[in-house]
Amino acid sequence: GLDKSWKDFLVGWQDEGISYEDMSSRCANMGHTISPRAISRLLALPLEITKEPYTPRATTIPPVIYHEVKQYIIDLYDEDDEVQMSEILLGVERNFGLRVSEYPIDRIRKEAGLCALNTRYGHSVREANRLPRVNFCKLKQEEKATFRHHVFTDESMVQLDPNSRIVWVHSTARHRRIKSTFKHPQKVMIWGGISWKGVTPLTIFNGTCRVDGPEYCKVLRDGYVDWEMEEIEVLPILYLLSIELKHYLH
Repeated sequence: GLDKSWKDFLVGWQDEGISYEDMSSRCANMGHTISPRAISRLLALPLEITKEPYTPRATTIPPVIYHEVKQYIIDLYDEDDEVQMSEILLGVERNFGLRVSEYPIDRIRKEAGLCALNTRYGHSVREANRLPRVNFCKLKQEEKATFRHHVFTDESMVQLDPNSRIVWVHSTARHRRIKSTFKHPQKVMIWGGISWKGVTPLTIFNGTCRVDGPEYCKVLRDGYVDWEMEEIEVLPILYLLSIELKHYLH
């Protein structure tokens, strides 16, 4: 069979001008399977690989400054809850002259009660619109507005299959974390509104529908304007019925 110094044969064959295909055949006859492309990659490697010198990091924080380092790390997370571990290590080294590993940082996080959770994202209000919205809300509070003549609308996507990113299982049943799911689950978008006088009809879109400006205008026309006009047409009839009822009671 081929011994541990089989790469030496490749170097010698290369000096003799043998092709990579012939080298692959010779290696196969010697009991070692390697492709011509892999042989070319091996021969292209440098003869000596230099490694950076190893500089060990301290695994513990001196007790004298432990509480200061701990408070510094807690303050970092209070300021930015997405701060990276590399930034923390550089900050500790820059402010305390101490090079530490990730283990004491992880221990401090546990002592402080910090835990890792999946990020949930919501709609962000632009900086230019935040103050006007706050002023609008304060004004409506002072006016004690009840929003009797407003319709609040929203839309939501609904799909058949769940897409939860976290499962809670026993450590001995980790196979349960594997769930079968469709690559493109069936889903629809539902639009609707609610007001003091009732609810609007629901408008249902296909999950692949792109709700752009014209499409949304169509939703408002079919789901809101028609509903509002029906309410306006019904009001005179109700008014006349109430007059007839009063006349009959008198």
